[in-house]
Amino acid sequence: MGEKNVFEQEITVDNAMGLHARPAAQLVRIASGYDASMSVEKLDDDGEVADCRSVLSLLMLAAGRGTRLLLRVSGPQAEEAFRAAVDFFTSKFGEE
Repeated sequence: MGEKNVFEQEITVDNAMGLHARPAAQLVRIASGYDASMSVEKLDDDGEVADCRSVLSLLMLAAGRGTRLLLRVSGPQAEEAFRAAVDFFTSKFGEE
């Protein structure tokens, strides 16, 4: 039986400074607050995937403004975690 609580959405990094250290740390806090697995896959280059519970993994994406990412969330609290992450990205990380 496959995972039934899986949510995916393409998102774009829209803030001027990209996914730098502060928003990466905030995304880790969001991901860590739920019983769910959360990752982002870089769609523009080599398809690198980052675990949203790791600041280093997120920073290694080098996701600047305009980077397209595939957000993927699964697990018991996937829907809540997914909504929180999408809201975080659409708010431009609260920076603009």
